[in-house]
Amino acid sequence: MGLAQPPTRRAVAAGLLALAAHPARAQTPQADMLMTASYQTGRFAHARFNAKLVLSTRGGADRVRQLRGAGKLLEKGAASARLMRIEGPADMRGVATLTVERQAAADDLWVYLPSLRRVRRLVSSNRRDPWMGSEFSFGDIVGHEVADWRHAILRRERIGGGACTLVESLPIRPGLASETGYSRRLSWIRDADLVPARAQFFDLAGGLLKTMTTAEVRTLAPGKAQALQIAMRNERSGAVSRLDFADFRIDVTVADSEVAPGALKS
Repeated sequence: MGLAQPPTRRAVAAGLLALAAHPARAQTPQADMLMTASYQTGRFAHARFNAKLVLSTRGGADRVRQLRGAGKLLEKGAASARLMRIEGPADMRGVATLTVERQAAADDLWVYLPSLRRVRRLVSSNRRDPWMGSEFSFGDIVGHEVADWRHAILRRERIGGGACTLVESLPIRPGLASETGYSRRLSWIRDADLVPARAQFFDLAGGLLKTMTTAEVRTLAPGKAQALQIAMRNERSGAVSRLDFADFRIDVTVADSEVAPGALKS
């Protein structure tokens, strides 16, 4: 069986016009189509990038980590792998993570700590753990599979001058909220490129836990876009973690071996 084709931007636009004509809460299939299109926008056959992870806390000095990474689609597009490694500062050089998101199977999460000289495979419950000591969780980095959540379009809003559709997502299977740490998500999907302009994450008690914002969105190919700045704010502590991409290229080739567990020690 071939892979299902993602909805085209024209189909998404038609759905948004239907929403404007009927402003009541949109049916789930329409919301699923929009979230699937947004999800596909950020999936790249091959990618290489350099980034800076900035960790900021109230009253404290910023901590900066330089990252290098690569990603690609595997298993005929049914999986997406991304390996990221700390290049600096010196006391953290070599720390690396590998996330493999699968559409029809459990995700794989791996971490390499040079001080222990071993690769550790994480379990599903680790998805809610901090990624590289930041406000991003491993689940945020691997991504949230569209089919795992029940989506509903709430309304239309403008974020930073751009038109967006606000989508609510609730866990569809038992245990997902506990695995991710989120009982509810809100996503503001931009009309211009289908990249989330903002997302909010709610804890297991229903309280607002974190807010993500994006900036400097670049179109890299038809139907493909990437935010070059992604910030995650902890609404309890006020701590903010920000990923700044110095470059993000998809006109490259990445070998399968570069995004495999064996590459973590390289």
